[in-house]
Amino acid sequence: MLKIAFSLPIIDFHGYWIPENRVPSSKINWTIEANSAAQRNFPYLAFFNTAQQNRASIALTNLHDDCRITARMNQEDCTYDLTLEICTSQETEPFELIVDQRNQPWLNCLDDYRQKLALPKQNFPDAAWGPVFCTWYAVHAAVTQDWVEKNAAVAAGLGFSTLIIDDGWCFAEMKRVSPETISSWYENIGDWEVNKEKFPDFSAHIRRMQALGLQYLLWVAPLLIGDHSLIYPQIKASTDEKYLEGYHLLNVTRRKETAQILEKVSALMQKYPLDGMKVDFLDQYYPSLTNPRGRQTLDFIARLSAAIRRHNPAALLEFRQGYATPAMLPYGTQFRAGDVPFDFLDNFQRLAQIRIALGDGVPVHADPAYWHSQERPENIARHMIASLAGVPMLSMEMTTLAEHERAIISHWLQFYREHLQTFKCGHWQVQYHHSAVSWVAVQTAAERIVIINDNAYLSEVLAGSETTPLHILNLSPAVLSLPGCQAWGPAGETTPAGTVPLGGRACC
Repeated sequence: MLKIAFSLPIIDFHGYWIPENRVPSSKINWTIEANSAAQRNFPYLAFFNTAQQNRASIALTNLHDDCRITARMNQEDCTYDLTLEICTSQETEPFELIVDQRNQPWLNCLDDYRQKLALPKQNFPDAAWGPVFCTWYAVHAAVTQDWVEKNAAVAAGLGFSTLIIDDGWCFAEMKRVSPETISSWYENIGDWEVNKEKFPDFSAHIRRMQALGLQYLLWVAPLLIGDHSLIYPQIKASTDEKYLEGYHLLNVTRRKETAQILEKVSALMQKYPLDGMKVDFLDQYYPSLTNPRGRQTLDFIARLSAAIRRHNPAALLEFRQGYATPAMLPYGTQFRAGDVPFDFLDNFQRLAQIRIALGDGVPVHADPAYWHSQERPENIARHMIASLAGVPMLSMEMTTLAEHERAIISHWLQFYREHLQTFKCGHWQVQYHHSAVSWVAVQTAAERIVIINDNAYLSEVLAGSETTPLHILNLSPAVLSLPGCQAWGPAGETTPAGTVPLGGRACC
């Protein structure tokens, strides 16, 4: 264990951010703790003032070892007393401690930190940027081949190009998530074999979906061993005794047993013509100074990624937000916001959170947009707009969508595709005010796209936008006045020039 301690004077400190924070905190707490390991977060703590100007950003370039950064307020000395504890081992390579006190936006310091890591540039597949239709919220584990084919056909027609079959394909029970079912939800997973009752001709089914132009991804959670799975009695000694929602956690330090699970997962890629996998719950080992598992979990993830790519070098691998970290960039191809059904604002904030952590040129995916069938059109459009801070994803019962819902979805997917080069290759900027995202922008030499969440910052957006055309997407709760600009409503219908309704957009 390596321990580093020092103090910083609390001067012009008004807020802080650590990687697990959805948004910056506008309160400086008496004690701040940031835990990280290869599979969860990264070692970083930023202090800044109300103008979002950096006052002290503390970081380590060691992304792999379990680490804890603690800042304790010392009222007598008017300081934060900082302690950094790192579980070093023989595998630990030389790393740097960074204390950045430059007077600049704290997000610039975070950008510089990411550059300091000197991570190899990843060439993400073009398919990782395609809009995604996911089965999860729409149907949960009541998923069947027939349901998928009917809904995927509609999704493909609206402009989606990737299909994710989420949890439920590997057991017979038809169930939805509820307080009654969640306590034992994962009890049947771990064998990773397609249930023939739900998917009677899986290979042919996949090819039918691919013929629609859809990449086909299958959900797996390789660290979760269901209490009722066939493999559990065989590897019980290599799992955690704790029972949580029906599963036991696989011990990543057990090489033989983890190899068994990896073989089961990779066999799916060999047996079926899959285009990739949604890999869930890789962050279930939390960073720990007493029982560090960061390096062993990283080894498991690296072996998993390699095993899948042996069968399909172009495989898409979706990683969830908890492990959407710089250390995971070589292993995943797309990094999704955590679960936020109905909540487009949190989806937007999560996408911003991942963006500032991973930087430009990374396929950051929205959590699937999901709304009530009677939701207002402007809010449906705001779901779609929020998702454009990443790669849009949707999970709805597609066969019963109203015409206005289809029109709104189609409009925003068309906008995404028309501006894909900007979303994919542009420079992203996130603007915070206190504990909220005011706006997010992406820009190339050819155009600038701004998603505005707080209408009070419209003048700031306009003043800082020299590139034309300028596209403004209205996520805010107010009608925007943009004299001289062409404007459209939630489904792309024209509106009076210079008037941008909720869920609408403008081009200036």
